[in-house]
Amino acid sequence: MHKTKIFVAGCLFSSLFSGAWYVNEKVKREYVETVSFDDSAIRLTNTETPIEVLTEEANVFEKFRPREYVRVVIR
Repeated sequence: MHKTKIFVAGCLFSSLFSGAWYVNEKVKREYVETVSFDDSAIRLTNTETPIEVLTEEANVFEKFRPREYVRVVIR
């Protein structure tokens, strides 16, 4: 009796855990770290691409800043 309960609980846990892992891998997001500099110190050249263009083209998101828990983005 206890062996079947342990077996069923183990199967349920394993299936839920592996399902959550699979979904997490499917919706995984990549984050890039952006650093803001003074405009006079650094200027973009013709060969460099701003981070906004890169994040729009690929499935890449900007990292959250300190104390920024939610970001509302208009698409």
